[in-house]
Amino acid sequence: MEFKAFASEKVVHMLDNCMTEIKNGVWHLDAINSHLLLEQVVLEDESYIGECFEEKGMDAEDDLYSYACMYLGNLQNRLLINDEDEDTKKSSKSEKQEKEFKYKSVFYMEMVLMDEKACVHKYPMAEDGLKIFCKVNENCLKAKVNLIKPIHVAAAMFELEVPVLKEMCGDLGISFKTAKGQFMKPQVYSIGIIPYNLSGFLNCLNDKVNPKKPCEILMRDKETEQLWNILLKMNKCNAVIIGEAGVGKSALIEKLTYDIVTGNCPDQFKGFTVINLDVNSLIAGTSYRGDSEERIKELIEFLEEHDTVILFIDEVHTILGAGSCFEGEMDLSNALKPILARGDTKVIGATTEAEYEAYFARDAALSRRFERIVVDEPEASKVYPMIKNKIRVLSSYHKVKISKAIVEYTIMIANCFAFDKKNPDKTLDLIDRSMVVASRRGLVEVNKECVLANFDIFYELYDGMGIDARKEVAYHEVGHYLVGKMSGKLTDIRMLAVSIMPAEDYLGVTCYEYRKDRMPFRNKDYYIDSLAFDLGGRVAEKKFRRDHTSGAGQDLDNATRLAFNIVTKYGMSSSNDERNNIFLNTPNYPMFSEKSKNLVNSEVQELINIAYKRAESIIDEYRELLELLVEKLLEKQIMSESELDRLCQNYIKRKKK
Repeated sequence: MEFKAFASEKVVHMLDNCMTEIKNGVWHLDAINSHLLLEQVVLEDESYIGECFEEKGMDAEDDLYSYACMYLGNLQNRLLINDEDEDTKKSSKSEKQEKEFKYKSVFYMEMVLMDEKACVHKYPMAEDGLKIFCKVNENCLKAKVNLIKPIHVAAAMFELEVPVLKEMCGDLGISFKTAKGQFMKPQVYSIGIIPYNLSGFLNCLNDKVNPKKPCEILMRDKETEQLWNILLKMNKCNAVIIGEAGVGKSALIEKLTYDIVTGNCPDQFKGFTVINLDVNSLIAGTSYRGDSEERIKELIEFLEEHDTVILFIDEVHTILGAGSCFEGEMDLSNALKPILARGDTKVIGATTEAEYEAYFARDAALSRRFERIVVDEPEASKVYPMIKNKIRVLSSYHKVKISKAIVEYTIMIANCFAFDKKNPDKTLDLIDRSMVVASRRGLVEVNKECVLANFDIFYELYDGMGIDARKEVAYHEVGHYLVGKMSGKLTDIRMLAVSIMPAEDYLGVTCYEYRKDRMPFRNKDYYIDSLAFDLGGRVAEKKFRRDHTSGAGQDLDNATRLAFNIVTKYGMSSSNDERNNIFLNTPNYPMFSEKSKNLVNSEVQELINIAYKRAESIIDEYRELLELLVEKLLEKQIMSESELDRLCQNYIKRKKK
C-alpha cells in the first residue's frame, strides 16, 4: 500500500519504534498490528490520547503504557500455540519435557510511507494495523491534509473502534463513547494553524468566511477604520469594542475578518488569521490545580509563535481572574499583559459599557493596553441598509421573501415591542421569527400578520380591554407624542411610532430615539421640555378621564428623577437665587441635612409644576390634533413615524389656511 500524504517525523518515529521491538523479538511479532500501534500511540504526546484520559487521573507514560503492554502480552499468549496441538513430536527428555512453541502465521503486507523529507519508509503491516492506516489515508484525503500526524492515527483507531482500545477503556473505567467523541471533532483533520490541544477553546474565524459571497455586515465603516488604525500602531495595538448587547460588536469582527480574507484590508494585514478565544471553554474541565495554568501557557506560546494572528475575545472582562483559584494567583489577564505591551500579538476584546466600568477599567495595567471603540445602536433609518445582506441570507435559508416595506414595518414593531433590546439584533431576530411563521403557513412572502403573529398573546389582552380603557391608553401615548413633537426644544428627539397594543408590563408605548446629528443647547428650558415630555401622557389622559393610571404614575417617577438631577447634578434651580444651586449628592458627599432635603424637594416640586403647565399648554393648543390622533390610533392600534407626521403636517396646513 502506498500513501499520497507524507508522514510526519513523529509518525515515522512511532513506526520505527514498532519495528525495533519486532526485530528485538520483544513480542514475538513479525508485523505491526493494532496492539503494537496502541503501545506507541499512548506514548506519543501528539496523539492526545494521554490528554484525553488524564481527566480520569491516568498517566500516558505509566498507566496507559502498562495497559498497552499487558494487552500485547495477552496477544502473545493467544498467538503462541503448543506443538502437541499440531500433532508434532514431543520434546526429548534431555530438554526436560519442555514444550516447544511456534508463532501463528499472520497475514501481512508491505506499507510504503514517505516522510517530510521525501525519504521512503517500508513497514510490514498486519491486517488490523493496515486497516487503521487505510482509514487514516481516507480521512486525510477527504480533509485535504497532506501530512499524517499521530493524532490522525489515534482518531482512526477510535473511529474503527479497535477492540484492544475499546477493551482498555473498559478496564480503565473510561467511557469509550465519550473518549471517541474527543477525536471526532473537525479540528482533528483541520488544515488551519490551531493545534488540536487548543482547538477546544480557539477557533479560526477566517474559515467561516466565504469570499465568493458578499459580506453580511454592512456599514460600520467609521468603527472599522478606527479598528484598523489601532491595530496598525507599533505598541499597544489592542482594541476593546464597547457597546450594548445586540448593537453588533461581534459583527464588527466578522466584517474585519471578511476584509482580511478578501484582501480589502491594509497591506500589513494580508494573510492574517483572526482567532476567537472562548474563555469559558479555556477554563472548563480544569478541576486540578495547575491545569488552567498549563492551558494558558500553551495559549501564550501559540500566540508568540504566530505573529500573523489577531486574537478576538468576546466578553473580554471575563479574562480577569480566569484560571486562578485564589486571589493574587496568575490569571489569563496577567498572562496576556506582557505580550499586549510588546505589540507582538494584536488582541481585540468586546464587552458592554457596564461590564467595562465594573471590571475591566478597574485593572489600570490591563485597560491602558487597550484603546476603546464605542459602537452605538444604529438609528432606525439606518437599520435596513445595515442588515439587507443578512436578510438575503435569512430569506435563502427559510425560502421566504420579504419586501423592504415589511422590513421597515418590522423595524417599527421591534421598536414598539422589544424596546428594551437593541438594533440591529432585535429587528433581525423578529424577521427570522416572522419568516418561520410565513414558512409554516405555506406563504412565499412575509406579511404584516406574520410579523404580528409573534405577539398574539398581547392581542388577546387588547381584545379583552373595554373601549374606555383603550381610549385612556390612546390619550396617554398621544400626549407623550404631541408634547415631544411640538415642544420646540427637543430637536434631538425623533418620534418613531406610537402603539396602544399591550406588551410585557405596559399597555402602550411611544417610541423615540435620540438623533446623533443634532446637539441642542441643553439649558434649563431644554430640561423643562424634557420633563414636559415625560408628563405629557399624564396630562393628556387627565383631559379624558380626570384621573391618572399606574402608567401616569411611572411617568411622574421618571420626571421626578430627572428633576432631582437637574437640581442636584446640573445646578439648575427653579429660582433665581444662585445660593440654591449648590447641592452635593455623591457617595463621598451625601445630602444628610434635613434642611438640604427639604430645599431640594421644594425645588424638584417647582420644576415638576412648571413642566406640567408646559405640557398642559401644548395639549390645549393642539387639542383638536390630539383628538384626531387618538381617533386614528384607536383605528390602527399602531402608527408609524410617517403616518403620524403626515397627520400633523396636514393639520398644520389646514390651520394656516
